[in-house]
Amino acid sequence: MTAVYILLGIVALLLLVPLFTTKDYVIRKEVIINKPVAEVYGFLMYLKNHRQFNAWLLKDPGLQTTISGTDGQVGCVLAYTGNKDVGSGELELKGLEDNKRVAVELHFLKPFKSTAETPFDLTAEDASHTRVSWTMKGHFNYPMNLALLFINMDNFLGKDVQHSLDKLKVILESR
Repeated sequence: MTAVYILLGIVALLLLVPLFTTKDYVIRKEVIINKPVAEVYGFLMYLKNHRQFNAWLLKDPGLQTTISGTDGQVGCVLAYTGNKDVGSGELELKGLEDNKRVAVELHFLKPFKSTAETPFDLTAEDASHTRVSWTMKGHFNYPMNLALLFINMDNFLGKDVQHSLDKLKVILESR
């Protein structure tokens, strides 16, 4: 009988703790690209180009993508379906600020549903160098937010964000 009470206590704890813990996470990584801000912005605003540097989209060589709307304009959506490592989802172009920001929203559909804001913020360091900051802001609903107690999202996803930015730098600087 004691084992049943212990088990019930653990279950109750697992249901109560998420009520009082954070539901949000933020990851932010940066890179300096040796190209003018207009060139970096002109590349990032087209979702088709994200297939070249986005670490998650590169995990499946057989990734299927479709673009709806006009690429490079607000409202454009790149839908993707991949293997078990990638799942399926959409990148939606939510906003553009000339040479300053490319706002993208990521909709995970499989293996689980979730949404994250993933804007690229651009800063001209000088006439030929651009700082690119890529942020990922997400939210876990109760009780899934319990995972945030055990998973450091910066460690879990941050290296892929940085790898993507490093790949973006190589692509743009080799043009």
